Amino acid sequence: MVLIWIVYMIGILIGLFVIELFLVALFPGFEVPPQTLEKAPKSSGEALVTSSPPRKDVRFFVNGTALSAWLYIPEQRPGPLPCIIMGHGLGGTKDAGLEPYAIRFQEAGLAVFAFDYRYFGESEGTPRHLAWFITP
Repeated sequence: MVLIWIVYMIGILIGLFVIELFLVALFPGFEVPPQTLEKAPKSSGEALVTSSPPRKDVRFFVNGTALSAWLYIPEQRPGPLPCIIMGHGLGGTKDAGLEPYAIRFQEAGLAVFAFDYRYFGESEGTPRHLAWFITP
């Protein structure tokens, strides 16, 4: 009975794949138009020239453990802002590649909150750089 069900599901997946191929062949020019982020207007047209990134260092607590974060807020943008929350990948830290993206989102008028996970980077907790790997 289980084998029949598995064969039936594989048949459905193959059928859906054939339908998808047919639709792609039928509409070859169909594509999603490119979308760009609009930059927030600068106050006086001057570029921001500083040696440090335009961000605030922030600390927040989760279950008594202090976590480190950077907060990027666009200049001269009134009211509540949409915020992008960025976390690094396994074994990384927020300073290993998130900053260029955060600055670009900030220039587009979005707030960005980039943080280090507990036990990683500038966040507290021991053991350091904790990762669980399950081996057979």
